[in-house]
Amino acid sequence: MIDIAEIEQHRDKPTSRAEYATTDLAASWYVAMRSTDLKKEPAALKMFGQLLVAWRDGSGRPVVMHRHCSHQGASLAEGKVVDGCIQCPFHHWRFDNAGACVLIPGHSTSVRRLEPIPRTARQSTYATCERYGYIWVWYGTATPLFPLPELPGADEGDQDGYMCLRFAYETKTSVLRIVENFYDAQHAAPVHELPVSAFSLGALDDHRQSKLDVEALAQSGAWFGGVMEFHVDRYFGLMGVVSRLVGLQMSKMSLRFDGYPGGCIMTVLIDDEEKYKLLQCVTPVDKDETRLHVLITIKKDSSLLRNAANYVLFGMQTKVAAGYDVAIWNAMKSNGGGAYIKYDQLVLKYRAFYRSWVDKVVQGQPGRAA
Repeated sequence: MIDIAEIEQHRDKPTSRAEYATTDLAASWYVAMRSTDLKKEPAALKMFGQLLVAWRDGSGRPVVMHRHCSHQGASLAEGKVVDGCIQCPFHHWRFDNAGACVLIPGHSTSVRRLEPIPRTARQSTYATCERYGYIWVWYGTATPLFPLPELPGADEGDQDGYMCLRFAYETKTSVLRIVENFYDAQHAAPVHELPVSAFSLGALDDHRQSKLDVEALAQSGAWFGGVMEFHVDRYFGLMGVVSRLVGLQMSKMSLRFDGYPGGCIMTVLIDDEEKYKLLQCVTPVDKDETRLHVLITIKKDSSLLRNAANYVLFGMQTKVAAGYDVAIWNAMKSNGGGAYIKYDQLVLKYRAFYRSWVDKVVQGQPGRAA
């Protein structure tokens, strides 16, 4: 738990760069788009301040590459997929899923002395994967340094026993401001009107304390664990209305966090019974231009009425609550602040963790595959 004596010793000392820097981007997996948004045709995409194009190769795997053709700069997003390659709309040059030009009409790769394909005819690509109904892009190094976290019930075809809800918000803040928000216990009462009578919080130092399989993340140094416990008098807001209708009670809410550099999975227990998990992930579009993605997996009950109530309580209520945070982020200074108290310690610990992954970004090659 929080070391209050340590906080008191450092209360008036200058804020470190790890605590203050909130606008840099860490090496991590980030969401490019929903899987359902990428069909047969190429899709224009902007991430990391770069104009990109997403498309599916002959096997249906997602490909993300720089948008403008290395020949004369035409937009590949206006092209089409032909024989598993993306074809430029201007001169019909084709590029494969590794970014190499494999066809120029009228040219031949077999007779190089006559019409060779230029070695510079290639597109920079990003490492991608597709899970949980999203297409993910790796940023920061040529190859990924850790896998995505495991989230039971979120993969397509693996949702027996779970109800899923996905939603997204456009935001005007940095990635870190979004992903560190989970660890900010102080805003639960003033922003979300949680009737808190007491709460405790702390970081976890052993991945075996997690409610998830996070061993792969932990071995890569990419896992950040945390825990909060709120003692409350009742359900609140829309949850309060529905809970009274179905006779639900609550005296304690426990939150377990399994964070990684670009997001977090939160496991929610009410009176020590697990109710749902929430994946919070982000699309870094440009400076102070982001997109928050949330995926909620809710455990099914044997009662249809209880399932409907849980979907409203844990799904729709969370969507409404997230909107309150977004409104605040959109008006805040993304790199502001600096006066902290003991209850900020979990946020500051996460910032230092995040900073360590900012330092892993290879400048000049942000996420592009070799």
